[in-house]
Amino acid sequence: MPRKTMLINATDSEEIRVATLVDGVLSDFDIEFVHNEKIKGNIYKAKVVRVDQSLQAAFIHYGGQKNGFLPIGELPKDLVSPDGRRGRIQDLLNRDQEIMVQAVREELGSKGAMMTAQISLPGRYLVLTPGNPTNGISRKIESREEREHFKKLIDELEIPRSFGVIVRTASLGVTKEDFQRDLDYLLDTYKEVQNRYKHRQGAGLVWQEDDVVTRTLRDAFTKDIEEVHIDDLETYHAAQGFFKRTMPQHLGVLKHYIGKKPLFSKFSTEEQIDRVYGRKVPLPSGGALAIDQTEALVAIDVNSGKTTGDNVEDMAFKTNMEAAEEAARQLRLRDLAGLVVIDFIDMKREGNNRAVMERLVECLEEDKARMEVGKINRFGVLVMTRQRLRPSLQHVTHEACPTCQGTGKVKSIEALVLSVVRRIKAILSRDAIAEIRVKLMPAIALAVLNQKRKDLSALEDMHDSKIIIVADPEIPFGEMAAEIERAEEEPAEKVAARNERPRDLDEETVVLGGDSPISFDKALGGDDAPRKPARAPRNEPRREPEAAPAPVAAATHAEIKYDRRDAQRAALEERERLRALFEAAKPLDDEDGSPSAGSAAGE
Repeated sequence: MPRKTMLINATDSEEIRVATLVDGVLSDFDIEFVHNEKIKGNIYKAKVVRVDQSLQAAFIHYGGQKNGFLPIGELPKDLVSPDGRRGRIQDLLNRDQEIMVQAVREELGSKGAMMTAQISLPGRYLVLTPGNPTNGISRKIESREEREHFKKLIDELEIPRSFGVIVRTASLGVTKEDFQRDLDYLLDTYKEVQNRYKHRQGAGLVWQEDDVVTRTLRDAFTKDIEEVHIDDLETYHAAQGFFKRTMPQHLGVLKHYIGKKPLFSKFSTEEQIDRVYGRKVPLPSGGALAIDQTEALVAIDVNSGKTTGDNVEDMAFKTNMEAAEEAARQLRLRDLAGLVVIDFIDMKREGNNRAVMERLVECLEEDKARMEVGKINRFGVLVMTRQRLRPSLQHVTHEACPTCQGTGKVKSIEALVLSVVRRIKAILSRDAIAEIRVKLMPAIALAVLNQKRKDLSALEDMHDSKIIIVADPEIPFGEMAAEIERAEEEPAEKVAARNERPRDLDEETVVLGGDSPISFDKALGGDDAPRKPARAPRNEPRREPEAAPAPVAAATHAEIKYDRRDAQRAALEERERLRALFEAAKPLDDEDGSPSAGSAAGE
């Protein structure tokens, strides 16, 4: 028979962890942070905020960050009409009406908590249902003899007229005295709930569900658990008190762990917990499960991996059988709920598909959550649903990556570089900018400078602006911070005066296509194009320039004014293009194709 052990780690003041091992293998795991307490099971005094006729539900304020959701199906049984129908919610609830509710589902993402007005208080063996006098027995108790036995025990209990009870799975083998003791405790608890609700001013908490230790001992402890090790003395005493009140016959299983080695390390549990957070789960034969949790569903893909065999069908069957066992375990460990899709390896034999499905259902019987399992279809896919008992392990212990926003992928460097240049263009096009300082993550800044230096220079010339790229390690990946210095607007008369003044040393005007031909180098302001004509010696008379030959148009551009500081850079980039234009503009006057005299003089 498998050996079951429960470990309770409560030495850290910020969190409490509870693990259940079967023959040393992690079977169940729960964690609760002190600063992030769960609300499921809590009872609140709430006020109706809005009644939605289309949804037939009410939104209620109970003191949480978001309004709770109360559908008509969760209203108290005493609101049912004599013919068994509830009618319309707008006839049953009014705005600002106060009502006692209980949380049945945690807040998740943008969704508020799911609420019910059908209060229930769970005990060790019974669940008390105030306002609902119907008694019931857990569906997991399938034996007809056991069910008949419990019906007789319920009839013998002293249950108030307006209350009902549900027999829990843990009740197997207990006596009438155990039932009555549990019932009396639950009735006393509900009286306290009613008293707090009556004296509560405004919406807020009335009764809080037990902490993770008591809740686990109440809901998960079974008779086949041989030992419960607790490493915190205060928690150990609290567990003793719970056992004395509900199941004193099992008090001996509690052990206070005082070893030097951490409790979870002692039982080799830490490594197993770390693997629970991973996306891939290895299988014994060499295959693996790939588990992806999305907002719509949970996808589990079965991969054969390094599994080898002579018969492909047998190999697929063996891997799928292992995957069925491990998938059931992972659903329970991670508390994955909602729609679950398992993509098994394709098998041709219908009997193999049926055997894999039956193995999955058998392994899921240990799970306390309600489930509905479909069949493996012709694509090798099985679809099932699982009830959410608590927030998934990933939701409790992880946050969405601020860089990829939880997608697992980020833009490539090349895409980010193009995006940065586009954003700079957009900024420069909106207004007159004297200088823009762009801060980027070092890797992206380096890529921009290496790949887009020429484009940035062209933007500087086009907008008469200065662009500075700064590598800043504090800038998150994929983001950009821009500091802008706007250009000051000059009065119109000042601009006109500046345009009429003689050229200064910082700018130079080159006229292409004037009264005399110019060479290509002169057009670019080269060495053979001095800015001022050379002065004649003092003792020599100034010679008049020779008559210029017929003009030859080197280009048809308008007057170009450019900054001296940028001339050299512009010349390097434009030299080859303008040379080709200049050569193409030379006329061919001679029939043999020789250049005309004017062109020769221009050279």
